[in-house]
Amino acid sequence: MKNLFHHLFLYSIILSSFLILAACSGGHQYRTMLNRADSLMTAHPDSAYAIITSIDSVSIHKQRKAVRMRYELLRAEAQNKLYIPFTTDSVLRRVVSYYDRHGSHNQQLKARYLLGCAYRDLHEAPIAILTWEDAIAAADTTAADCDYATLFRVYGQMASIYYRQYMQEEELKARERLCKYALLAGDTLSHIRGLLMQNDAYLVLGDTSVVLDNIERVRHLYLERGLTQEAAQVFPSAIHIALDRGEYENADAMMRIFEKESGLFDEQGNIQRKRETYYYHKGRYYAGIGQVDSAEIQFRRLLPFEEYRVDAYHGLLFLFQYQQQTDSVAKYALLYNNAIADYLKNTQTEAVTQVSAMYDFEKQAQKAQAVEQKAKRWRIGGVLATLLTSIVALIIYLFYSAAKAEKNRKEQELQHVTDSYNLTLEHLNKAQAEALILQQSLSDKEALERLSEDKAEQVKQLEVLVEDLHSQIEQLQDESSRLCTKESKMVSQFQFIATSHNSKDDDGIITFVRSRCATNEEWDQMLEMFQECRPDLYLFLKEAQLTRTSMKICILSRYGFKNSDISTLTDLDVKYVSNARRKLAKETFHLNSAYELNRFLISKQ
Repeated sequence: MKNLFHHLFLYSIILSSFLILAACSGGHQYRTMLNRADSLMTAHPDSAYAIITSIDSVSIHKQRKAVRMRYELLRAEAQNKLYIPFTTDSVLRRVVSYYDRHGSHNQQLKARYLLGCAYRDLHEAPIAILTWEDAIAAADTTAADCDYATLFRVYGQMASIYYRQYMQEEELKARERLCKYALLAGDTLSHIRGLLMQNDAYLVLGDTSVVLDNIERVRHLYLERGLTQEAAQVFPSAIHIALDRGEYENADAMMRIFEKESGLFDEQGNIQRKRETYYYHKGRYYAGIGQVDSAEIQFRRLLPFEEYRVDAYHGLLFLFQYQQQTDSVAKYALLYNNAIADYLKNTQTEAVTQVSAMYDFEKQAQKAQAVEQKAKRWRIGGVLATLLTSIVALIIYLFYSAAKAEKNRKEQELQHVTDSYNLTLEHLNKAQAEALILQQSLSDKEALERLSEDKAEQVKQLEVLVEDLHSQIEQLQDESSRLCTKESKMVSQFQFIATSHNSKDDDGIITFVRSRCATNEEWDQMLEMFQECRPDLYLFLKEAQLTRTSMKICILSRYGFKNSDISTLTDLDVKYVSNARRKLAKETFHLNSAYELNRFLISKQ
């Protein structure tokens, strides 16, 4: 039977060890996979996403929290880079909460950036802006390893929302910071693209001269780096401005470069999707130079795309008005009006959504403000408490400094009076001796009487002075004796209550009284006596920043109380008292043992 239990015990140890090793091995495997995904994230986010999604979600959530949170952070980062919309913010809120407590500034920045992207996809733009502002606040731009790449992307996302909400001034500020931090991140192309994207805001603000200067600057930066396609892609805004000004030759030159060098057109001359607004500009150009048929072809190329139908109908209406085709004018005027109505309807729906989001945001902001006010009150209370503690500490310091100074003054005064007394007594003895010698050596009766009278007067004066000095000495010694008596009385009282004893009442009945803990009132009296009689030592202990319990132990140790008596008086375990004295001796006063504590405290007076 013993052998059976022995074998079962060994098998259980082996199985436990195997499970622990397997868990550790799994954790190492996941960390390796996450490191690999992280290294691929910038250049190949699709590969990073494939690695992350290949990890079994059930197994990963059995790992340590640090591994789980990093998995969620990298998964969200890859998802965002691949334009896969977020459908919830719950996971990322947990990620943010974790990295707020355990993460670096860069991890806090990235976590809040991705949470803001989640709110962006959930169409909660105001909360997204607030979250990105928190992300910016989390970044440490003074650190050498600051994640400027994520920081400039935060500003890019904020600028996009400001643009959609017609907040051009805020958009420009965000674009400028995007450009600044893109340069610091070493991403020159993002810096140049950020400069170009500022043109959207300047166009809305009507500052076309800045737009043209900016286009020329960006085109020059692209050409410096041999990026001819990117340099040709900067022209659409400049073409739009040239057409508005009637500069058709300038517009034609830019359109030729744009179509030939931008790489945005296929062999049939079709531009890439989402850039079809160029057909409207080209239609305007043909209309401007009188090529009506070519203009109509360009305007009709916009009709299949719902988002450009307002431009298509507007262009066709302009052509038919120019040609004075009444039926077509009536037809496209109606279509244009309907397209405008649909556009306004969609805009109104978006505005309602934004207002709803703002309403939800206001409610959350009110909650956040209430929490912040509560936190502010706590901070103010903390500051006031710290200030009050500092004032009390200063008062205590000044009080005991004054007490120490008064004690020193009294000691110096006593020493001075004692010295004067001894010196005067010496003079008195000398005068008495001289008088005796004169009496013995002088034979002239008159001279003897005269000198004897002089010495007698001197002796009398010295005797008066000695008596006065003796009185002062007695007064100072009485003060010292009073303090010693008070100290002795308090120590005796504590020794009495720490010892079990018999007590007789008025009727002569004897009862046994057990030792007990000193009351708070008795401890207050002891501390008051100690700081009055031993101000130097009390100040020394206060400067050591002892707790009230440690202060009690030191005071009782100073007066020679045993560990058992200290235990009784403080209501602490004897073993705790012994360990506390040892810790105070070694860690606070740097003594070799607790045995030296009493002598050390006595030496400090």
